[in-house]
Amino acid sequence: MPEVVLAHQVDFATWRSASRYFVHLGTEPEALHWTVASIGPEQQYGAGTAQYPAPAPVMNLSRRFALALGQALQLHDPERFAHLYRIMYRLAHDGLELTDLHDPDLVWLRQSMAAVRATTLRFREAFSALSAQQQAFGILQSAPEHYILEANARYCTQRNVRPWQVVTPYRRMEWTGDTLRFAAGTDVVRDEAAVQWQVDGTGIWRGYALSVVPPQRKDVDTAPNLALLGAEAMDCRACALWEPASRTVFGEGPQNAALMLVGEQPGDQEDLQGRPFVGPAGQVLDKALQDAGLQRHQVYVTNAVKHFHFIWKGSRRLHQKPEAEHIAACRVWLDAERRLVQPALLVMLGVTAAQSVLKKPVTISAARSRLFHLEGETQGLVTVHPSYLLRLPDEASRQREYARFVEDLRLAANYIGQVDQCATEE
Repeated sequence: MPEVVLAHQVDFATWRSASRYFVHLGTEPEALHWTVASIGPEQQYGAGTAQYPAPAPVMNLSRRFALALGQALQLHDPERFAHLYRIMYRLAHDGLELTDLHDPDLVWLRQSMAAVRATTLRFREAFSALSAQQQAFGILQSAPEHYILEANARYCTQRNVRPWQVVTPYRRMEWTGDTLRFAAGTDVVRDEAAVQWQVDGTGIWRGYALSVVPPQRKDVDTAPNLALLGAEAMDCRACALWEPASRTVFGEGPQNAALMLVGEQPGDQEDLQGRPFVGPAGQVLDKALQDAGLQRHQVYVTNAVKHFHFIWKGSRRLHQKPEAEHIAACRVWLDAERRLVQPALLVMLGVTAAQSVLKKPVTISAARSRLFHLEGETQGLVTVHPSYLLRLPDEASRQREYARFVEDLRLAANYIGQVDQCATEE
């Protein structure tokens, strides 16, 4: 009986090349034996991937179906390799139709994908919570039900650019800030000194087809907390901005914040660091908040658009104003953030934020510096975006407009103080 030895639990490259090879030979599913190589402390984890000669003609799979197979391969089930091969074999030799909703093999495939997706979202929620709390090197101890770590490698490096490590029973993963490294998990290696790292400088686990988990509208609308909502947002493909950008830049701050600040979109530094308002405009905002009697950690800060819109000029990325389609596509995330935070006051920084929240044309001069009702128990306040202050031509103008900006934030601080006092008295 032919035996296929996979290098590790999610060795999709070997599984796929072997499957295509044996399907072409007409090898029936019952005639193949699938196994995973045993790993010891002296071995480099995941090293070596068997190669099978490409069949002719090559069996072509759609990208969507290949991703489905890669997702199901993450299932914690020793029979999954054989089960997936049987689907491939039946597609080639038995006339299996992927549209057959009642076929037992395809029902199993859909159920496997759903189980892996559920585990993926729970892991992402935990990782997002770690990212929000992390001040220095963060370590996440996790025991996912399925083998989902490698498929989430890119997600993790996009979600948190600071150094971190994830440790699971079967696998561990470390991000140094520029290099992604893998090693055997705690069930295999318990002595840290004996760990052999498998290094991939590209940040992507080699030989593995990474699967994106597209966010479902119902999942966004029912997300129970900001960590899970942020995890969903990392795979947003609702508009074209995701492709050139480095990552989704989600909101940041406490879920029970009384004050919520909404800006326009992430800039160059935000796109690189994965956090809102960390560039020059963010530095102006932090100073203005402090001058108004507020602290950054007290407020929830986000943007109307979650991806950086830019054009290249030589080696520089130049900010471009987001278009109406980008604002509309991202409104689902802003609405969900507002649902979870439920701020007493929402401050719109700039015209893009105001138009996104109010869903109508707005001019800053007409709407600025006054409180008005939004919906529920939330009040609104419009002011300028801090980047506006950086674009002013002279120091006198910058000082004058900065003072007005601080006054707007002080108005917000006073209102929040009144709300807190009333809540205390009640």
